[in-house]
Amino acid sequence: MNKALKKSTSFLLVVALIFTIFAGFEITNNEAQSVSYPTGYPNTYKNTGNYINDIVGVARTQVGYKENSAGTKYGYWYNKSFVNQPWCAMFVSWCANQAKVPQTAIKKYASCSTEVNWFKSIGRWHDSKYYGGNYTPKKGDVVFYRDGGSSAVSTHTGILAGLNGNYLDVIEGNATNESVTHYTTNSSRTLTNKYVIGYGNPKYGQAVEPEKEPDTYENWQVNVDALTLRAKSSTSSKKVTTLSFGEMIEVTEFTLAGGYLWGYTSHSGKTGWCALNYCDYINGSIGEDYYQLPPKVSPTKSTLYVDAKKKLSVQNGLGATYKSSDSDVAKVSKKGKITALKEGSAKITCKTKTGSASCKVTVENPYIDKTSAQTCIGDTVTLKVVGAPETVKWSSSDKKIATVSSAGKVKGVSDGTVTITAVTGSFTFTSKVKVYKYPKDYENFTTKKKIHLKNKYTGTKKNLTTVPKSASLKVTKVEYTSTLTWGKTKYSGKTGWVSLNDCKYKNGSFDGTVYKVRPYLSTTSKKVYLKNKYTLELKSATGDITYASQDNKIAKISKKGVVTGQKKGTTYVTATVSSFILKCKIKVNNPVVSKTSFNILKGKTKSLSVTGGDGKVDWKSLNTKVATVNSSGKITAKKYGESVITATRNGVTMKCAVKVFDPKLSATKLTLKAGQSKQLTVSKSTGATPVWKTSAKSIAKVSAGKITAVKSGKATITAKVNGKTMTCVVKVK
Repeated sequence: MNKALKKSTSFLLVVALIFTIFAGFEITNNEAQSVSYPTGYPNTYKNTGNYINDIVGVARTQVGYKENSAGTKYGYWYNKSFVNQPWCAMFVSWCANQAKVPQTAIKKYASCSTEVNWFKSIGRWHDSKYYGGNYTPKKGDVVFYRDGGSSAVSTHTGILAGLNGNYLDVIEGNATNESVTHYTTNSSRTLTNKYVIGYGNPKYGQAVEPEKEPDTYENWQVNVDALTLRAKSSTSSKKVTTLSFGEMIEVTEFTLAGGYLWGYTSHSGKTGWCALNYCDYINGSIGEDYYQLPPKVSPTKSTLYVDAKKKLSVQNGLGATYKSSDSDVAKVSKKGKITALKEGSAKITCKTKTGSASCKVTVENPYIDKTSAQTCIGDTVTLKVVGAPETVKWSSSDKKIATVSSAGKVKGVSDGTVTITAVTGSFTFTSKVKVYKYPKDYENFTTKKKIHLKNKYTGTKKNLTTVPKSASLKVTKVEYTSTLTWGKTKYSGKTGWVSLNDCKYKNGSFDGTVYKVRPYLSTTSKKVYLKNKYTLELKSATGDITYASQDNKIAKISKKGVVTGQKKGTTYVTATVSSFILKCKIKVNNPVVSKTSFNILKGKTKSLSVTGGDGKVDWKSLNTKVATVNSSGKITAKKYGESVITATRNGVTMKCAVKVFDPKLSATKLTLKAGQSKQLTVSKSTGATPVWKTSAKSIAKVSAGKITAVKSGKATITAKVNGKTMTCVVKVK
């Protein structure tokens, strides 16, 4: 797209668009009362005699026209009494009329369903592909849509300007915000969308002539308060001028740099580059290569289990290609569907003509949540396969001891130990389940403090009763959650669950096995900064503990459980005690600076800090004439302009964009005659609206910077913006 093209006569359209878009035109007639509707967007297209090119050319000149409460010029043209009626069909008829298309090709119409029937009656109708047709629509065809009702009734219509891959390139009246809109990549306007019911193929009576490469540009509109035009396509490049919200620009060349899509344009007699990320695309084309934003994928990080599939959500993905950095770990289809294959990580990249975006995929094996469990005769315990790629098939090695349901619920039948097997996809998991006598066997506990007897041990729990300190409890069943061990017991005639972490084991056993509280980690997920430390606590643990890291290059862990971040990334650390292996996810982040951008007045100071990392921070300013920074991160604003402050720690460099403002009033003294006015302006500010005040309204008034002299005397006009107050003394004669 990096080629400049000459501007066509459609420049006149843009000028007309800005100054006449909502111009009113009042007309009186005998058939209707006086109306006032927008008459802007004149047809500046010059017909060539090729009806197909001409109707599309006329339609393009109308993009942006919007109705008001009185109606539209298309309705008034069609029939004066139709001025305030729905006008998508009348827009198509108006364009055909302006292009001199005969009514044998497009019959003048105001009803979509009527025109559909007419096209069918002359044999020029084609069902869309969604409704079983095989016709590929062409430039100059008339598109018909339905709403949520029957596909047999059309409620909307437009003119096809061509195809953009699977998307319809279509111009429609009475579309978004009741305006003429040009769609090039709209998800509801595709060859296979259910809302597109079919096409009328006008009998133009001409061969389709290839349209010459348009000698044109793309129209954009600024959507932020102030947008900088720069000498080069870089945020650090010299500032040329500033564009304001709502201003139209004409872009003749594009380039991608620094994460921005830059457009080359002119403004106020000056040329340069501006970031189109802060603009809205209006219309136009360069070599019929319509604008497309760089792609975005969601999510940017994802954890999948082996054999799982996931479709990437992609914005601006027209014409995208997909690639995996390791197709043995995770492969990706042509349409962005990811399939996890084996443990590891892979980067899935989506690439279009305007950029690329990626998603980091971590693949893990599925696992069974309990490799061992216990229950009692007549009671149940539920097993689950986390990340199962397919339906899980459960089986018991001895149904006389325990049965298992299709949902993994194991029910005790008689004393003994049984192996429960789970098969899903290519994976097989087993869990040893002990079945005890119930309720004959139990374990004795005493409470260490006052606790509550709960109705259940998972989900939303409610208190059944309060158990006092030093109370004796007989526990007949044990269950584990992520941090607590629960015991089923009976107290004051009520049966429920208590936290055994708050109880002391006294005596008793299940099948000769002395009960132990299950250990747990203080956290199962932790974020740390590079070079910073975090101590992982293992609670309710008895015996020797062994710590390990799955990737010492990302995070290492000491013999005492102290985790240290080594480099940016994600890994797991484990703590092994007795037969328990506990896992904690560790995410290591680079150091971060307290702000990545801010505005500051000349002469003011502001301090930055760095979170994370270890050791000295090296501070630098890339433009010391604008702003300086000392060794502790204190910034001093020197003069109007822009700079970038960098902070480097542990080899990681962070940036903060600084804009220094020095608001100036266009005049500090004025002499006016009574009745005269003078406009004051503020320069070198952030573009914020100043607060204007006058010391004497009877002498001089001020509104939005415009001073109006009232009578003889003196008044002081103040303007406050960006925290600075400026004054102008006005003497009125």
